[in-house]
Amino acid sequence: MLRYSPAGVAVIEFTIDHLSRRIEADVARQVRCEIHAIALGQLALTIAEFKVESKLKLIGFLNRKNQKNPQLVLHAQQVALI
Repeated sequence: MLRYSPAGVAVIEFTIDHLSRRIEADVARQVRCEIHAIALGQLALTIAEFKVESKLKLIGFLNRKNQKNPQLVLHAQQVALI
């Protein structure tokens, strides 16, 4: 859901459902996980326009949720519809 920070910056928090196949030790393996993500500014406004089941390519960095919570969050810096 799109919201605005106290400074007026657009913020959107969302969950990515990742599904892929990877090779590990010469064996095919299915990888599935949910990743919490956040986007700020114009990127947040762009992502807010996407449909819920949209397939995306995201580029960003991982950081802990905050100083007290070590949960990882992907901070999106670029997004493209696939």
